[in-house]
Amino acid sequence: MPPLNALKAFEAAARLLSFTAASAELNVTQAAISHQVRTLETYLGLELFNRAHQRLSLTNAGKSYLPTLTQSFDLIGQGYKEIITNRKSFRLNIKAPSSFSVQWLLPRIANYQQQHPSIDVHLSAQDNDINFFPEAFDIEIQYFLEPCTNSHSTLLFAEEIFPVCSPKLLAGPQPLLQPSDLAKHRLLHINFYPEDWAMWLDHAGVSHINAELGHRFDQSMLTLKAAKHGAGIALGRSPIVNQKLANGTLVEPFNIRLPSQGGYWLTTKSDLATCPHVADFKDWLLQECDADQSTGTSSLN
Repeated sequence: MPPLNALKAFEAAARLLSFTAASAELNVTQAAISHQVRTLETYLGLELFNRAHQRLSLTNAGKSYLPTLTQSFDLIGQGYKEIITNRKSFRLNIKAPSSFSVQWLLPRIANYQQQHPSIDVHLSAQDNDINFFPEAFDIEIQYFLEPCTNSHSTLLFAEEIFPVCSPKLLAGPQPLLQPSDLAKHRLLHINFYPEDWAMWLDHAGVSHINAELGHRFDQSMLTLKAAKHGAGIALGRSPIVNQKLANGTLVEPFNIRLPSQGGYWLTTKSDLATCPHVADFKDWLLQECDADQSTGTSSLN
């Protein structure tokens, strides 16, 4: 059977005849849609779209495949709605990136439970681009490198990027007094943000440091953990590192922050946008975000 994410991407793009519209519907980038469609075409050994002259149209194979997929996804969605309407207690299904879930959201769940004891939170920490079945989530928290245009999306945080390290490094034999001192230390990189160090060094006016050198990790959690243990200097992103700065686990050696174009967005299903439980969670989350941004630390302190 073909990959389900690829099927979902093709169905949306074929039904809307637009990769851009499909990306907005599925809350992913246009590049992700294109990649998933190519994956499906490779799997099938068939071209599903004609891409001539910047106009998108379906091949005969694509026209034949689309109705079956649309009907299948409609039936799955109908079955899901029938099940959840019969549940006795309310369950809030939330999807969020793993780093955001572990480092920011989870420490606050107890606070939410105290305010809303009748709601069970089901949190899925996922970093994949496309949901095979987006109807399974009432709320999605997603990271976008560019502003999200979905009408049901709300910006939670705009990011700032800045170096962070273990307090031990500041007291060590090679202290970090100015950005040029980074040349004496190892840089720690996150694979998902390969240009971060080059951009920050340029922003700080440092040109003699090779931004390509250093350890690399595939998750921000690993990078920050390595920084905590003194393995080098990482680039932290607010709000993810705010709590670590507040409790002294990490320190910010320079007061130089690079504004990021990326940010975390909250998206609700269109038919649940006015649901009291969903609205309450959204209001609570926005309050937590405001508290975090206004203090630069955490409301947990």
